[in-house]
Amino acid sequence: MNFIRYRSINIAIPAVLTVSLLCSISMCRAQSQTGGGIQGKLQGKLQSQLTFPSLLSVEQAVQICLERNPAAAAARAGAESALASYRSLASLPSPSLGVSYANGSSTSPTISGTNTDTFIEISESLDTSGQRRYQAASAHAQYLSAWFTFGETQLTLEQQTKDAYWGLAAARALLTYNHQTVQEAEKIYNLVKAQQAVGQSPRIDVVRSGIDVANAKQADLAAIGAEKEALSALNTLLGRAPELPITLQIDIAAAPVSSAVSAFNPKSLAARALARRSAVLAASQLEKAAAYTVKQNRAANMPDFSVDYQRSVIQAVDALVLSIHMPLVDFGANRYQVRSAEASRKQAAAQLKGIQQQVAQQVNDAVVAYQQARDQLNGYAADILKPSITLREMAQAGYREGATGILPVIDAETTLRSARTGYINCLLALKKAEDALNAAVGESVVK
Repeated sequence: MNFIRYRSINIAIPAVLTVSLLCSISMCRAQSQTGGGIQGKLQGKLQSQLTFPSLLSVEQAVQICLERNPAAAAARAGAESALASYRSLASLPSPSLGVSYANGSSTSPTISGTNTDTFIEISESLDTSGQRRYQAASAHAQYLSAWFTFGETQLTLEQQTKDAYWGLAAARALLTYNHQTVQEAEKIYNLVKAQQAVGQSPRIDVVRSGIDVANAKQADLAAIGAEKEALSALNTLLGRAPELPITLQIDIAAAPVSSAVSAFNPKSLAARALARRSAVLAASQLEKAAAYTVKQNRAANMPDFSVDYQRSVIQAVDALVLSIHMPLVDFGANRYQVRSAEASRKQAAAQLKGIQQQVAQQVNDAVVAYQQARDQLNGYAADILKPSITLREMAQAGYREGATGILPVIDAETTLRSARTGYINCLLALKKAEDALNAAVGESVVK
């Protein structure tokens, strides 16, 4: 009976085996250079740590959010992970080094033909079928998709931060107006009470004025709660504790109103968005990745070439073995993998088309909403806010002169309170419409 003892150690080492190996992955190396440039931008972005400013501007709020918000960090880490995965596949495969010891009683258990020998073996499989090359190309497209997804996350966070900034500014403007309303209502109440004491106003006017003071204080309490909620929302986006104070640089009531965009055509803006929006670009890269996966699965039916070199350390004997490996029979495993990959490619293509339609709709809706918000703001300021201020002044003057009772004054105060609230809400709606339009197009079209 023949008896053989065979021991081997396989060690992976980085090396370049043949020129054929370099040629088989030349496409991957070219793509790796492209990915390196993007990684430089990825690592160079958003690395500085800011000290929180004493007066926070909109631009500073956006920058802090992009640096500290966990969603941005997660998207950035996802892009870095995809890049590392791609580079792993784009790198030259490592040949294996083995040290083997053979001892047996057969006629030739070793390459030297002796019963005992120790030999070194270097082997490598060449990607002649293209499976690894297509897998690397798919990983490159997935990396680009992750990069564009990171960009879309930044765009979304920028819009959310601006909306939260203006939401806090609006809440504080309403809080200031409500404080003023309480003070004005208390002044009227004290005036009515003084006139009632000298017999110039009936008791009912004092009661009615007191109710107006109470209503003003209730509205003021509601405004205080709304301001705290808006502060919490902005702090959360900035990666801070919800209760930390923030001093805004801009008062929304004094903020400049942007110019009209009536000259912009929604179709032209939609075309710009489809060419620039990261969401569209990410979906496009996913479609490419799915197409490469189809090619990879089809390449599994093609042969691969392997090289195996052995050399004895005892005798000056070596051997070179060249092999071709190819599937003999496919019982359906690879065939169905190809079908699955093709279905995934169709799904990615349909998703890309859906995202394109969604982006076009977002642009059209954003243009309509922005134009509507501008028209409402202009009409509200001219037709409601200014007349409401005039109405209150006339009512107060009439009451002081004894021409009217307290009810016209209270009604005028209520009308002005509602007008101020509506005006601030119109300003907030315009600012949010600006942010939505810029985000829908993927660039600043309204400044």
